[in-house]
Amino acid sequence: MSELSYLRLMQETDLHWVLQVEQQSYDFPWSQKGFENSLDQGVNYIFCSAEHEMMGYACVLTVLDEAQLLNFCIAPAFRKSGIGRAALQQLMDKLKQAGYEQLLLEVRESNLPAQKLYLGCGFQTDGVRRNYYRCQEWREQTGELVEGKEDALLMSRSL
Repeated sequence: MSELSYLRLMQETDLHWVLQVEQQSYDFPWSQKGFENSLDQGVNYIFCSAEHEMMGYACVLTVLDEAQLLNFCIAPAFRKSGIGRAALQQLMDKLKQAGYEQLLLEVRESNLPAQKLYLGCGFQTDGVRRNYYRCQEWREQTGELVEGKEDALLMSRSL
């Protein structure tokens, strides 16, 4: 298994791969337009191995001395290998070097692996944003998939 070696800025030419990983990873993935907007408005990174293999990505919106992590995703083939922790640490180091003091994020209440990662990297839970995310749940009684809403945990970490 490859190890994370570096972060590089995301480019438009990366979007085909990013969209594939996004669709494999989420029930409600970002659209191409969402990523294009993020490229125009934020700071976005691709996580790479020494062999230049893309392993994941992050989309960050910056305002004054704060950075907000809008999207953080590791490709399925690299999950549960420590790549997420290494990528998040490199991302935080890069943001700190750029002068940002605080990193903020929202995470689905049901996304326990992500919460474990964030807490393990020094984030704290600051609150809850009720009914923030769209979700789907299977109703046994009716045998149907129903759309609903899920809470987001607000988390932050000083850089």
